Amino acid sequence: MTHLRPTIVISFMGVDGSGKSTLIYKLSKKLSKKFKKIKYLHLRPYLFLTNKRTVNSNPHNQKPQKSQFESLLQIFIWLFMYIFFFFINLRKKNQLIIFDRYAHDLLIDKTRYRFNLSKTLTKYILNLFPQPNLWIILRTPIQLIEKRKKELSTSELRRQMKEYINFAKTKKSKIIIDTSRNITKNLSLITKKILLYLND
Repeated sequence: MTHLRPTIVISFMGVDGSGKSTLIYKLSKKLSKKFKKIKYLHLRPYLFLTNKRTVNSNPHNQKPQKSQFESLLQIFIWLFMYIFFFFINLRKKNQLIIFDRYAHDLLIDKTRYRFNLSKTLTKYILNLFPQPNLWIILRTPIQLIEKRKKELSTSELRRQMKEYINFAKTKKSKIIIDTSRNITKNLSLITKKILLYLND
């Protein structure tokens, strides 16, 4: 009887310009023969599994913050979407699901999402969310990010980078990737970590 590999869920976390898209694209190609299906999602699942997201080229230049009630409604809608998505997909085998950002981004960049709940309450609700098998946190020198994308101020980039590293420290199953290094080596590190789950 053939052993069916499990579905693996990973999430890339990092500031804009840290290299998430490039790594995800190359990783998908590298692992295309290891998995029956590879799914990509940006930030969150959508109902009926249709990603209707449009790219926001300036996420920090938006409307005023949501009210606390709107923010509470938002995070619970997301919670429902995540739970539903995981319920459907974890029953399937031999899939790799890649998230570019995750709900926990609400803790790090509230302005992007116009989010308006306290950190304590946000953390409590996020603990109810299904978790990826592996968190991949990208660390990139600020000077390199500013050459790629100049969307955030230097001080905001530094703050977010620090928040992502602190976030990584709270997670057992994670890998911190320095994207200023050779991309081939970084892909090998990530692949090795993912394949460990397949062999468990």
